[in-house]
Amino acid sequence: MQSHLTRRVFRALINNEPLRFSQCQRARLMHTITPMRVRPTVPGLSYTSRRNLFAFTMGQDPDRRPSTLPSEKGLQPMADLLRSLKDRSRAPPSYLLAKAFQTFFTTRLETPGVITHFHARTLIVTWKHLRALQDDLDEQDWQNIFSTENLEKILQVLSECECVPEAREAVVRLARFAYQELNLDHGFGPNKISRPALSLYINILAMNGNPEDARHTVLKFWSSMSKSKPSPWLTVLKGFAMKNDLRQVRKVVDEWGVHGNTFDQQSHQEIIEFLIEHNQLNAVQLVYACPIAGGMQPSLATKKAVIEYCILKSNTDAAAEVFDSIHNEPSGDVAGISLLWGAAMGDNASAIAQKVEAWNLKSPGVKDSITIDMVNKLLRYANAKQNPQLASDFMSLVGQWGLTPNHQTHMLQLESRIQAGDVEQTLRLLEDNVDSASLAGDHLPLANKLITMLCRSEEKDDLFHQISSLLDPLFEDNVRLEPETVAALTHLLLYRNDLDAVSELLRPRLGTYEDNQKAPIRDAVTSFILDMSQSDTDAWNVYEFLKVAFPYTGVAIRTKIMSAFFERQRSDLAVLVFGHMRQADEFSRRPKPDTYARCFQGLARTADATNLKLVHNMLKLDIEVDLNTRILNGLMMAYASCEMPEQSMAIFRQILQSDEGPSQKTITLFFKACEKHHNGAQEAMKLMAKVKKLEITLDRPLYSAYMEALAAQCEFELATDAINNMQSEIGLPPTSNTIGLFYNAIPYQYWKDEVEKWASEKYPEHWQHLLTMNRTEHEEGPKFDGISNDVTV
Repeated sequence: MQSHLTRRVFRALINNEPLRFSQCQRARLMHTITPMRVRPTVPGLSYTSRRNLFAFTMGQDPDRRPSTLPSEKGLQPMADLLRSLKDRSRAPPSYLLAKAFQTFFTTRLETPGVITHFHARTLIVTWKHLRALQDDLDEQDWQNIFSTENLEKILQVLSECECVPEAREAVVRLARFAYQELNLDHGFGPNKISRPALSLYINILAMNGNPEDARHTVLKFWSSMSKSKPSPWLTVLKGFAMKNDLRQVRKVVDEWGVHGNTFDQQSHQEIIEFLIEHNQLNAVQLVYACPIAGGMQPSLATKKAVIEYCILKSNTDAAAEVFDSIHNEPSGDVAGISLLWGAAMGDNASAIAQKVEAWNLKSPGVKDSITIDMVNKLLRYANAKQNPQLASDFMSLVGQWGLTPNHQTHMLQLESRIQAGDVEQTLRLLEDNVDSASLAGDHLPLANKLITMLCRSEEKDDLFHQISSLLDPLFEDNVRLEPETVAALTHLLLYRNDLDAVSELLRPRLGTYEDNQKAPIRDAVTSFILDMSQSDTDAWNVYEFLKVAFPYTGVAIRTKIMSAFFERQRSDLAVLVFGHMRQADEFSRRPKPDTYARCFQGLARTADATNLKLVHNMLKLDIEVDLNTRILNGLMMAYASCEMPEQSMAIFRQILQSDEGPSQKTITLFFKACEKHHNGAQEAMKLMAKVKKLEITLDRPLYSAYMEALAAQCEFELATDAINNMQSEIGLPPTSNTIGLFYNAIPYQYWKDEVEKWASEKYPEHWQHLLTMNRTEHEEGPKFDGISNDVTV
């Protein structure tokens, strides 16, 4: 089924909304963005595409792929409700909304996935709508929403899902609705909310920026939560740590024993491990220093974890204090961390090997306690320092000590080769030692780096199938890729001219990223459009794709795209891009004065009179843009280039009457208009007389434009006089470029021969230099290539 784009589909794509196929007769999206095979809207452009064989199609027949992604199940009716409330139209029936709401959370139980702001907002609106109508709901519909089972299901999904930051507030609101409903009195006394449901609610509050509310909830229900394992106070403390609220972290630890808890070694270790996992360095240092019950010291495992973490974070001062507390005679328990400390102090592989030998002489058997995990820590340190050479150095210890590399060793070695950009060694490791399927689990960050490197490699076409095999398990498991990885994949696929695959890649993912995270993906698309080595057809098709996938692209980027099409000599496409900005709903995305100026400059360089009139009419109707000299300069230039000097002169008079007045470039552009004006020579000389009278500074571009105006009017003697007087008039002598401008500007072969005769006698060196340049035939006669007096507005 062929489809086309609508504004509603734009919104659906950017917000990860579901699509209404019943109204999709003009949409270019089904369950993916369009496979760009429709006839282009621009005459003269054609598009051909080859079938996408990329692995993330997962071998599915396109006609048999599900029309709704798992993350979108149930969203369709709820999105219709949002639209109906906005349009004040009829809302979907309650039974359909209740079923949709229940379906969304039932589906997410298996794969929680990501909750976007759109998801959370849609769920809240649906909840409030059904809550207001609950007395009229059928029993089954009521159960689908307000039963204890379903309410706890809501809390479970919200607790386990990943929330984008902008959705956290809405997620907490929705969790509060479910929590409050669980505590309501429905005529049989207040419900007694279960301990698991309370734990989920406390976790949602703490992990989504509301640890203070989580604390109050723990206190309120402490009688039923006191025996929970792990302690809910641990969740509260984690929440404050995630907010980097160190004062409250310390307060929770200090009050640990007040509520019947014991802040023992185990609790201390568990908190430290959580904080390390979530990269909270300040909180790690603070909690580590907190006193433990009974005056106990942190466990050895905790000390080693803190030392390693601080070293990897390049905070050796913090690590030193902890290391001093365990640094005695070497033993199996501390040998690994001692070797890591030595590496942090600058030991290379040779120094570490000598250190182990020295230990072994003092305490025979220490060498036997050296394990592959200890080498792995050294490799991890080298990778943290982004030093592939050091990692290779440490890797030599494996053979030297007779150790067998394990899976983690290979992964760390792979990471170091990726850092080095060593494609050959990376591929060898993948083939010999690494199962690509294992990258979809605990090694997802590494998988992202690997795919990004391969996509950006110069041999990316040769690596296409390797990249495909890496993506297979990631897409099968619906893994969320990093924006930089998606950007690299987008870059790869665009340069393979496979917009079908780009569509399938971005459609289910764009809505899971925040606006700033989408930037590298948008930049990859934009870079392709701006790449002058690409055909006009491909650039235009990708621009149309950009409009769909990134409808909120700003004026600055769109202006660059417009200018690029002008540079391609496709003013028709450039003006279409300008028109799309002009039609934007939001003021921030409409053309600014700079946009108009650049558009007129492009129209001048392409001499497109038809589109010049169109854009000028747009300017007349645009009450949001104040005319300034730069815009009017652009209009002057465009009309002059399109051989409409009278209109250009009229714009000049308008500038003279404006508050801002003319600029140096305005005068230069006036001389350009004089080239085609029926009375151009006289007009140019009159203005030059005024310029001198007003003592306006004459620069080379302005004076050259005056000379060109005289030459274009076949005023040979006046033009040569201007060149001969150039030194006295502006303080700069004529150059070969000046003579070339004279030659190019004067029409007819007779006058060009006169210029050649004059220049070879008067300025022989300049003329000899010009003779080394190519000349191209034009309607007015031959012209030197590369000689111009371009004026920007």
